[in-house]
Amino acid sequence: MLFLRPRWRRPVGERGRRARVVMVAALAAMLTTVVAAVPVIALWAWNGDRSPQAQGARSVRTAKGTPPATRDPIGDRRTADPCALLRPAALGRFGRTELDPDYGNFDRCDVLVTPPSDPVVDVKVDLDLDPPPEQAKPARTTGVVAVVEEPVESHACDRTLIIDGVTDMTITVTAKRDDDGRTPLCPIADAATAEAVRTLNRGPLARRSPGPHAESLAQEDACTLLPARALETVPGIDAADPDRGYGGWGCEWGSTTSDLWLDLWFDRGEPPDAAGGTATRLNGLPAFVRPEAEGEETCLVEVVHRTYPAGRGRTAETLRLLVGGSRPPDPLCRMATRLAGFATAELTRA
Repeated sequence: MLFLRPRWRRPVGERGRRARVVMVAALAAMLTTVVAAVPVIALWAWNGDRSPQAQGARSVRTAKGTPPATRDPIGDRRTADPCALLRPAALGRFGRTELDPDYGNFDRCDVLVTPPSDPVVDVKVDLDLDPPPEQAKPARTTGVVAVVEEPVESHACDRTLIIDGVTDMTITVTAKRDDDGRTPLCPIADAATAEAVRTLNRGPLARRSPGPHAESLAQEDACTLLPARALETVPGIDAADPDRGYGGWGCEWGSTTSDLWLDLWFDRGEPPDAAGGTATRLNGLPAFVRPEAEGEETCLVEVVHRTYPAGRGRTAETLRLLVGGSRPPDPLCRMATRLAGFATAELTRA
């Protein structure tokens, strides 16, 4: 049976933590049992990453050096396997299912569900480098995992998973479809959420096996691909204040003098073509420049890093660089293309 994947687009204006700044303290206090007046020091270690900034397994110890009772089940952020949180059989009552581990960024995993006589539903687990929602009240708590039910949308149903004692990340479970359908989405999201909660409560999350290919973008750190001299392309960009995404697989910068911003992230999917833009090459790699691909006052450059066989066809790993702000498309695209050139030069030197 051929499963046709809905072609989700990165939501316009949703650029990670810079687009939704939240506070941690309120919900973390509800979930974490802490001995009063005992200071806690959190150290992050990023194993296998060439960046000096760490996002790996977190080691939390009290001032006396005693580990807390709650352990972080995610472990090393870059090696944790998001697909370990999804089990197609758990969604089988809703229709035919297919696991898709090679779509989107490296922080996610999908199961495609095809209900009888209804459009495909994409069930997605995202590992997010976002703190818990501010003042959110969990709908339920099972073991070390609290579940927050997000407001229902017409084509999507989201659940946010908050792990007791983990304040630097959350997990999002989404059931989503492109077209109108009769199958309710929230029961599907809840079934996937229940499976993820059970897995997290059983102990450490499984590691990716096999690990990423030696030439995969999963081995890279997006924030290191644009040195300070490259970031000067965008007026006023604060090169010293990047907003790092989960695992270092995305990075954002904002201007301090205007509303200009840029977002660089990695993606996987069908090999792109020149539809909606123009084809070019950057440092020997195929690239596609798409004005207003992510809404007005944006320009996207998509660079194919490599392709490999996956499922019934080939999957492309791409570097995507998006520039936005109050400028006409042409100058935005010039900036985006120049920046993508710097980024691909870093990749080809690696």
